[in-house]
Amino acid sequence: MSSKKHYIITSITLGLIGAASAGLIGLSNLLTRDRIARNEANKITSGITSIYGEDASVNKEEDISDHKYVNHIYYIYSGETLKGYAFKTSGSNMYGKISLILGFEIEGNLTPFVGLSIVVNEQTYATTLVDNYVTPVNNGQRDLDDVKCGATYGATLIKDMIYEAADVAQAKLTVNNNE
Repeated sequence: MSSKKHYIITSITLGLIGAASAGLIGLSNLLTRDRIARNEANKITSGITSIYGEDASVNKEEDISDHKYVNHIYYIYSGETLKGYAFKTSGSNMYGKISLILGFEIEGNLTPFVGLSIVVNEQTYATTLVDNYVTPVNNGQRDLDDVKCGATYGATLIKDMIYEAADVAQAKLTVNNNE
């Protein structure tokens, strides 16, 4: 009889600990989720500004769900003229998650890649990735396909994101030109 009582008390104690922990996690989420969303929106806005400059504005945006990495598109305008497309991409590998803003300008019938900005970088070798791949790519000092940088898996993931976004940008331009 004594061992049954012991098991019941242990079960109730563990249940209360689990319920209290869940409550604390829920409370933390309630207190921080708006701030986290605001910070991400600010990173996206500053990323678009860093790629396109202060005079760029987002007049239209849409969610995209039929691609592996690209999940949102921002239509970038300068005045009334469509200047380019910025894509929010997200991906992960065994070294962590990464989310980027990728910029493409419109030049005639082409949409060349113009730059990227990091929204979230949870890669294990995040500093190495930024210093040896992201910054040189943004400065035009490194080819996109040259991913051997000390964070090769992260650089390969970014390269794949850029190529997918380039395909989507070209398809969007073709659709816009045909309308």
